[in-house]
Amino acid sequence: MSHRLKLTRFLFFFIFFTNLISAAQSFPEQFYMEYELTQANKFIGNITIQYVSKNKDYSLNAITEGQGILRLLGNRELYSAGRINNIGFIPKIFRLKNIKKPKKNIVAIFQPSSKKIEIKYKDQTSFLDLKPRNLDLAVYLYQFNFEKRNQPEYNFTVLDGKKIRDYRYTKIRDEIIEVKNEPILTELYEGKIVSKENSKHYVWISKGKYRIPLKLKLMTTFGVTIEQRMVKTSLPL
Repeated sequence: MSHRLKLTRFLFFFIFFTNLISAAQSFPEQFYMEYELTQANKFIGNITIQYVSKNKDYSLNAITEGQGILRLLGNRELYSAGRINNIGFIPKIFRLKNIKKPKKNIVAIFQPSSKKIEIKYKDQTSFLDLKPRNLDLAVYLYQFNFEKRNQPEYNFTVLDGKKIRDYRYTKIRDEIIEVKNEPILTELYEGKIVSKENSKHYVWISKGKYRIPLKLKLMTTFGVTIEQRMVKTSLPL
C-alpha cells in the first residue's frame, strides 16, 4: 500500500470518528430526572423533569417543590412543548405556573409565521420578536445535547418569563463530580445573562452519551446561593 493511500485512509477514519463523536445523540422517547436543591448543604427542595417525545413532537415538564427559604418563592412548574429535530428544540408553547401566586402565571405561544411570541400575563397580551433558534427557560440547558462538542463557548437565546435574554456559557475545565456515588466526567461552564448584572452561575454538563446538566450553582434574587444536583435519572450516564 502506498504512503499516499495509507495517509488517505487514515484521514478518512479520523474524520469519520471525529464526526461520530461530535454528532448529537438524540434523546430517547421518554426520560425522567430528579434534582436535589441545597443551600449550605441543607436540603431545601427538589426539581423533577419529565420528558416525552413522539413523531418529532416533544414536551418537557419541570416541577420545583421548595422547602425552607424556597417556600418564599412558592412551587413552580415550567412546561415546554414543540418540535424536535437533529439540531434541537423548536418550542411552540411555554408555560410558567406559579402555584403560590397564580396571577403571575405566564403563557407564551411561538408564532414562526409572524416571527412573534405572544405573551399572556395577568389578562394582558403582548408580543416579542421571535429570534432565530429561540429557546425557552424549560429546555435551553438540554439544548447542550444537540450542540457540537468541545466548543469554548455556547450562546443561547432564551425566553425567560416575559423577556428574551441571551445566555452565554464559557468553558472553564473538565471536572469529575460524584453522581449517585459514581464519578462522572463533566464540563464545567461559567454562565451569565448578557447585559444583566449579577447573573453569573455555573453548570456542569455531562460528557457521556447525553450532554445533560448534572449540577448547577446560582445566586438567587434574594442573595442566597443554591446548588442543584441530579440525584435520579432514567438516562444512562
